[in-house]
Amino acid sequence: MEVINKENIITSNLEDVMHNAMLPYAEYVILDRALPRVEDGLKPVQRRILFTMYENGIYPDKSYKKSARVVGDCLGKYHPHGDSSVYDAMVRLAQPFNMRMTLVDGQGNFGSVDGDPAAAMRYTEVRLRPLAMELIKDIEKDTVRWNPNFDDSLKEPDLLPSKFPNILVNGAAGIAVGLATNIPTHNLGEVIDGAIAYIENPKISLTELMKIVPGPDFATGGYIISNGELENAYRTGKGKIYIRAKIALENGDADKRSIVITEIPYGVNKAKLLARIDALTEEKKELFAGIQSINDESDRNGMRAVIKLKKDADVKKIIDALIKYSDLQVSYSINIVAIAGGKPMQLGLKDIYSYYVEHQRNVVLRRTKFDLERAKERSHILEGLIVAVTNIDEVIKIIRSSPDTPTARQGLRKRFNLSERQAQAILDLRLARLTKLEIQNLKAELEQLKRLIAEYESIIASKARQLTVVKKEMLEIKKRYADERRTQIKETEDMIDITAGKERRVVENYVVGYSESGRVRKISPNTYRRITDDAEPIMRDILRLAVKVTSEDTVLAFTNLGNCFKMDVELLAESKNAMIEGVKFNALFKDADKSEYPVGLFCLKANEEPSGKLVFFTAGGMIKLTALSEYVLQKSFYAAIKLKDGDEVLSVEYHNEEKDLFFVSSSGMTLRCKNEIPEQGRVSGGVKGMELDGKEKVVFATQIAAKSVALLGATNGTFKKVDLDEISTISRARKGVKIYDLGDAKYAEEVLRAIIADKKITVYIKDRINAEYYSTDAYAVKEPRTSKGKTLKNVGNCQPAEIVFTKKIDD
Repeated sequence: MEVINKENIITSNLEDVMHNAMLPYAEYVILDRALPRVEDGLKPVQRRILFTMYENGIYPDKSYKKSARVVGDCLGKYHPHGDSSVYDAMVRLAQPFNMRMTLVDGQGNFGSVDGDPAAAMRYTEVRLRPLAMELIKDIEKDTVRWNPNFDDSLKEPDLLPSKFPNILVNGAAGIAVGLATNIPTHNLGEVIDGAIAYIENPKISLTELMKIVPGPDFATGGYIISNGELENAYRTGKGKIYIRAKIALENGDADKRSIVITEIPYGVNKAKLLARIDALTEEKKELFAGIQSINDESDRNGMRAVIKLKKDADVKKIIDALIKYSDLQVSYSINIVAIAGGKPMQLGLKDIYSYYVEHQRNVVLRRTKFDLERAKERSHILEGLIVAVTNIDEVIKIIRSSPDTPTARQGLRKRFNLSERQAQAILDLRLARLTKLEIQNLKAELEQLKRLIAEYESIIASKARQLTVVKKEMLEIKKRYADERRTQIKETEDMIDITAGKERRVVENYVVGYSESGRVRKISPNTYRRITDDAEPIMRDILRLAVKVTSEDTVLAFTNLGNCFKMDVELLAESKNAMIEGVKFNALFKDADKSEYPVGLFCLKANEEPSGKLVFFTAGGMIKLTALSEYVLQKSFYAAIKLKDGDEVLSVEYHNEEKDLFFVSSSGMTLRCKNEIPEQGRVSGGVKGMELDGKEKVVFATQIAAKSVALLGATNGTFKKVDLDEISTISRARKGVKIYDLGDAKYAEEVLRAIIADKKITVYIKDRINAEYYSTDAYAVKEPRTSKGKTLKNVGNCQPAEIVFTKKIDD
């Protein structure tokens, strides 16, 4: 038996242990490990990672560097802890499903929403995101306090300048000793607007502030059900909300329906969520007997999990049960605790803005003082250089007659009453700067510096000017980086029950369109305006068709194969985040042929009788007039027009009897005729509109008013504008007249597309050689004197394989 030596036992009072060991440890964990600073929203490890990358020059415009290199530098210089803790923190900064606005740009496997871990640090690479640079920008201008690192060999920043309220944008989560924090993420644009509103009125009420910052905005989207708790959370710093997944219903084969999950609650593991739903089908068979299969169809384009239901399944019952028993809905406890004023504090929304705005004002003040000193130093040097260049002969004489540099320096100081720095700058002056032009440049630079010095001094003297600078810089960040809200906020659960009666639905406005990439997209009006204003959009944003709708409406999609498909707007998945590309048309409708696509979209208003008539134009020169009410059937898919073999529908429009009919053929022929066609039933084939020869086909047909101008494009890369008032009106079913000279027939050139260019439109041209789209203003083409057309300047030698004309639906 081992004998215990009492001399090796240290006896101490519990009060002393608490004071000497436990309390310092708790203070360290709270202040230097687990909680973020309110000013920059970063924990120490995150701050050290970003600063290490900045110090090593791993900028957004530079090449990626190995993660292991960053982790090693961070450990060796600033954060003497385990490498896994540093790497895990860096991985999180790069994960778009965790961070609302990622700060690290990761290359390689950085994990997934399914809970997959990131690859080892020796495999992955990183660099800073442009937005992260806004956190660190101007740090070298003495904008923040610096402290020695762990071994006093280097200095590290206490916090970062943080040009935007990162604590709200990216949130935070951490557990300290006796304290914890759980700050939700928010929308960058809203948070900046809130900061500006606070600057303009520090006494702004929380209610007014929440009109600007309505609530959290999570990276994974979904719905927030606040139940009135959000205001309390923003007032006290504590509250509880619910986050619900975003789902849509799709029609499948044999009247079966599918529940499609496109967004999940923040922090939920998608793989575990689907595994839990699969387990529920066995555990609670009576509730989930209607589920046929569960498939994860997510890919690089976004999230899409499909729960296929049996034919007679009760959709509402299954959705309610899924929300109750699975993580399709989870609670989220808001607990806003951060280091403020050197100690942990529970903060409300206005408290956060108060600390952040004061931090930014100090950053601007310190930076301006730094810039002022540098400007004064440079101004001082310039004044000496101007004296020297003005008296260059005497300066050269003094220098040549001096035995050494110190003597020359003293001689210059004594003769021209210069400071030592001015005299040294003159001695360092290159001969190339002694020209008359250089004198003017020096004087111009000095004048500019004097204006800057006056500007800096006015900023330093005025808090209002300092806050004006803060507002200006934040608005620039908003303009460059802000995106749309991903999470929708609802006050009560009932408001987002997608299977509830219409009287309980929230009516929202959308634009439903069909994109150049062959997908149906449901987007917000703001998104529509953004993509139509974009001078160089990507392919998914080029919309061939678009129609304004509300969530209560139904969209009729008429296809090139002469069919009509009905789309319930509310059940159509919104095109954003995971589903930003939209849904393939033949995936949306199982009855659609692989080669089938929409050529006309029409909105059927809820609780309104359809009115008006539709005009169908086909490539075979046929035209048909039918009342819209003929197409309001209970079926989701039915025939809209009877087509001849080889024919297809070009377009469908609302009928306007006051306009003429206008046709353009592939051979460059055009026909203008009176809008006198008989009305027919839904399944009829129509009447002859334009007479065609051989392989000729109609490439464009529409209804035109007086003073119309048409824009035409051909495969030889030329475009042409035509005043249609110069074309005489004749009877339909005729060949028409030639308006486009396509050259020698052996080259098989033809007209590809045309449009009525009554207002500014955009043309997208797909080059048959490079298979790339070029965008250009349609009005770059003036009316040519010849009938051969004109090549667009900004397209050059492009040989169009396809031409897409787009016009805003507001037009």
